[in-house]
Order: sequence, then structure tokens, then C-alpha cells
Amino acid sequence: MKEKNIFFIRIMPGFLLLLIVVMLCICRNRENGKPLACLAMTSADDSFVASVAQELEKQLKTCGNRVLVSFSDNDMNQQINQIENYVAMHPAVLVIQCTGDSSAYDKILERVHDDNMQVVVFSSSGKLEHADIQMVNSSLGRGICAVNLIRSFLKKTNDATTEKPAKLLLLGNAATEADIMTMAGYQLIGEKYLRHYDMKHLKFYREDGKKVEYTDGYGIRCAVEEPTGGLILDKNGDAILNPYYVPDIELITAEKYMNIQTNLQGQQAMDAFLGDRENRDIRIVVAASGEAAVGAASRLEECLSRGDLSYSADKIAVFGVDNTEQNRRLVSEAAKGNGIFRGFVGDYSISKESDNIIRSLLVRRKGVYQCYSYYSGYNEISDANGIVVFYDTGISNMDIFVREEENAS
Repeated sequence: MKEKNIFFIRIMPGFLLLLIVVMLCICRNRENGKPLACLAMTSADDSFVASVAQELEKQLKTCGNRVLVSFSDNDMNQQINQIENYVAMHPAVLVIQCTGDSSAYDKILERVHDDNMQVVVFSSSGKLEHADIQMVNSSLGRGICAVNLIRSFLKKTNDATTEKPAKLLLLGNAATEADIMTMAGYQLIGEKYLRHYDMKHLKFYREDGKKVEYTDGYGIRCAVEEPTGGLILDKNGDAILNPYYVPDIELITAEKYMNIQTNLQGQQAMDAFLGDRENRDIRIVVAASGEAAVGAASRLEECLSRGDLSYSADKIAVFGVDNTEQNRRLVSEAAKGNGIFRGFVGDYSISKESDNIIRSLLVRRKGVYQCYSYYSGYNEISDANGIVVFYDTGISNMDIFVREEENAS
């Protein structure tokens, strides 16, 4: 499946428009006093990217601004030429949706960056030193968002009738490196300590090693009780506790569940899983595909109607991805007791983060932001629409991944 960073791209419409309008209010084109915004986008052949550009252009023109939009057809050299031409026009704002390696863009911005021009960059391949405001995408962070959904649901529903540990099935997707990184975020829920992740075998490293200690939440020094090989250590050589760890979880992963992408595959995966009667006590299914999550939920609901599962519907949840009308409807129905599709990682709203970014713009403070949000009726800090903005703890910035070529060396 072609990787398009759909999740990352779709945060742009509301946030990007708001961001640009504010910047246009504080910056002016020096040639004629009229604000100019230049947008360097990726591909007009991508219907979503094209529609976003059209909507931005329409609304900015309505506000009386001049707008120039270009598409590079995913050609980085062509996009760099477009950026150089834009910079020569001295725009108030330059927005770049990076087509390729972010380091190439940093070099051009270093040469031509104008202190009176604000540069906003959307990149999925690293940070830029010479951009004012950046939105960077972390596939690992996306997986961590799903962990927050699971934790919220368990906190809401665990009681004397639920056995521990709660059985959790991961329906993964290993089609691309970014997909694998997201799966690592899901799997963090089962790790007490931060560890390096084996991208070939899709699991965290656990090997024998020398004695390692850590400091617990009470300030007491303790020895790590697990195999220490593969641990990520801090500057003092201590293990690092994982803030997303849930001890009362039985995480189930298997190769046959690692490329589940369609609705039908989600149904078939649940048929295979529930074929073992010992799995009838399933509590949670998390899927890396929105369609697979819908398929899994429909199959579990059929089993519930026949009384084939150990728990009632209010103790069972399916979580997926993608902010679609179908998924929003399913979550709303589940909140009313009419389903078990209870949440998804998506891009519903980043208004809370936008406020912080705008304040930074007004004082011309540079910043790198990672904005994620998720939709669920099971979080006590959500707004009236069930939206929670995820504030990154910094783990998604860590390089926890070990690739095959690194293993070989």
C-alpha cells in the first residue's frame, strides 16, 4: 500500500489556514504593502492535497490577500526551484509541504532566509534548523496515541467483574517503515522500560545482559527484573521507565495478524482469533487500519449477539485510525451503547495546540510542534465533542529503532 502520510497531511486544512492568516496579519510584503502567501505543495494529482490548496487559496483571497500556489509533482528538485522563485518575491509567509529529505530544504533556507519572512514547514522526514514554525510527523507518536485510548477505556471500565490481565489483540500493518514505527507505539503498552525496537522481527529487544538499575517513583533504587539486553539507558546508565506502560495487559501479537488492512481481513482475523475458545475473553482490539477496525468490530458484535464472548459489550472496545464520517458515526453510536467501535487516532481538532503556536508567532518565537488528537468517549479530560489533544512527552522523538542493516553490522 502506497505510503502517503495521510494522517499527517490531513491536519493541515483548519490549522494551516488559521496559522497563515495570523502570520499575514503581522507580516507585510515589502514591495506593495499587500500580504503575500506562497504555498509550495507536493502533488496536484493527490485529490486531498489539491482540495486543501484550493480551499486555502479561496479563503485567503476572500480575506484580501494575494496567494500563489505551486505543486511539484513530488519532484524535490522542482519544488526547490519553486521555493527559490518564491523567496525572490519577498513573501510574508512561505509554507512548504516537503516532498523529500528535509536536509535539502534546510540548505536552501539557510541561503535565502529573510528575517521578515515567516517560514512554516510540514515534514515527515526530520526537523529543519532554519524554519520558524514546523509541524513534524512521528509515526511512533501516532501509535502512542492509541495507547492513550486503551488506557482511558480500561480506567473507565475495569471493575470487580473484569479479570486481569486484560486481553488485547493487535491487528498490525507492516507495509512500510512508517507503519512499523506506529506498531512499535502500540506495543509500548506492554513494556515497563524503554527498549530498542527490532524493525525486522517487529518486537522490542529482550536479551540477557549485565545488571541494570533504575529509580522508581518513590526515589528508591531497584534492579531491573527483566533481561537487560536491549534497554535504552539514560546518561547515568539507568533504565528508563516507560510512561505508557500498562501492567495489567496481555498483549497478543502474531505474524498472521500483522498485515490486516481491509474490512474483510479484519473480520477474518477475528474469526481466526476467536476460533480458539480461550480467546473468548477478549477485551480490546486495536487495528492499524480504519477499515480493518470496522470489520473486527462488526464480527465481535455478531459474537456478542449470540452470547459467544465472556464479557458484555460495555467491557469490550475496538480502536482504529482515520477521521472518516463512518468512524465518527460508529464512535457516537458506541457512546450511546449501540456498538463497540469506541475511538480512533485522527485529526479531528488541534485548536488547543493552535493557540500555543499562534502565541509563538506573535513574538516570533521559533518552535517545533507535534500535534496529535484522538476521538473517544472514554477520557475524562476530553472536550464536549470527545476530543483530546495529545501532548508529546518526547518519547516519539527518540531513536528507538534498529534496522536490519544495523543488525548485520
